[in-house]
Amino acid sequence: MGSSLSPEQDALTNIGGAGRHLSLPGSSAQFVATNQVPDAMNWVPGSGAPTSSVISLLERGLNCIQQESYTEGIIFFAQARQQLIPNQMQLAAMLDTLMQDCEKYWQAQQALNQASKRFAEIDAELQAQIAILEKVIPTFMQERDTDSTLHAITQSLKNSNGHQMMQSSLSSVETVYSQGTPQQTVAYRDESSDTLPALYITCFCRFQVRRLGQPIVLCSNRNGQAILRYLVTQPEHRATMDILMTVLWPEDEPAVAHHKLQVAVSALRRSLNHGYVKEAGGGYILCKNRVYELNPLVPLRTDVDEFLEYYQAGRQSSGNVMVAYYKRACDLYTGPFLSEDLYTDWSFMRRKQLTQVYLTMCNALAEYCLETGRYEHAMRWIGAILKENRCDEGAHQKLMRAYAAQGRRNEALLQYQLCARILAEELGVQPMPETISLFQAILNNENLPKDGTRIEQK
Repeated sequence: MGSSLSPEQDALTNIGGAGRHLSLPGSSAQFVATNQVPDAMNWVPGSGAPTSSVISLLERGLNCIQQESYTEGIIFFAQARQQLIPNQMQLAAMLDTLMQDCEKYWQAQQALNQASKRFAEIDAELQAQIAILEKVIPTFMQERDTDSTLHAITQSLKNSNGHQMMQSSLSSVETVYSQGTPQQTVAYRDESSDTLPALYITCFCRFQVRRLGQPIVLCSNRNGQAILRYLVTQPEHRATMDILMTVLWPEDEPAVAHHKLQVAVSALRRSLNHGYVKEAGGGYILCKNRVYELNPLVPLRTDVDEFLEYYQAGRQSSGNVMVAYYKRACDLYTGPFLSEDLYTDWSFMRRKQLTQVYLTMCNALAEYCLETGRYEHAMRWIGAILKENRCDEGAHQKLMRAYAAQGRRNEALLQYQLCARILAEELGVQPMPETISLFQAILNNENLPKDGTRIEQK
């Protein structure tokens, strides 16, 4: 019979008794405090000093926690706690409290990430409803002074589908704030209505379309989905039939490609319009003069829009404000742009541009953290850079500097060896002179600045 424990719980089970006091992320067990919270100011170092093995585990655990690797940090602390002797129970109590606090912090961080995503979605819906109201108010004002004011307002509300707009807003709020199992939101609208709920589209990593806070199940026709992704990336969200046929069916005869295009668009329309539009040729996708486009009257927001807005705001800021904007932008970058289309020519340049923007922000964040002595945070952003491009020699240099500034000389030297090996294997080149000089300076303990910003040769 297989174990039902998570990897973290299983690791702690193998460690021993210390693990039984923990409730790691994802665990349903509760922390059981067996000791009173110690007063750190009353700690007496001479009352049973820990062994060098315990101290090493504590240092490794602390390093992991500072890098926000909480699971690994807790495991190291648990291993250290197991090796304590009876007269070191004060230290054991300190570790128990620290591990409990680490778990609470991790849980709070996860809740904050979810709340940020929800906020972005409801903000898009709010802006969409404000835009609709802005279009309706001038109509009311024009009719206000006529003899048939009441009739005009009633007719305006009918034409703009004001009642349905309010119902949509209420449904949106209920959907966003409701907890538990998501419910399908369906609003039935007049065929002639031009007012449709806004769309929020995720393009980083996995493509997804959301409406009123709920994901839309797109058509099973892969070409239909590809057409939507293509339109989302184009200026004004439009493309001619000829371009779409060339992109999707370059080898087919025009007549065959045209038929496939009609089938794909029809399937896509049905999935987007379901429950909102009955008219076959209308709704979210329009076609006029052999040009397909996303309905310009429907507000559309994407995670790419927000990503670039935060980036531009960060460029115009400095210090902690810049860090806040860049961090929010980087949090939106959950993976490559349109991963479903990694091998298509039309998405390549846009993906490359967005990745470069992401790396620019990661570099800026890493440099800022190095300059302000926040080395663990710097290493997080350097790691993000190397995840995208393990051959980025500048990132390897930054990581060497971060290690050296913390006094972790051996790790800095090992990082140089790793850099040299990767460059030789991937590119067939040696490290740049600047990297070699940095390595020699660290090797010889030459002028290692405390802020980690640079290392100069004598």
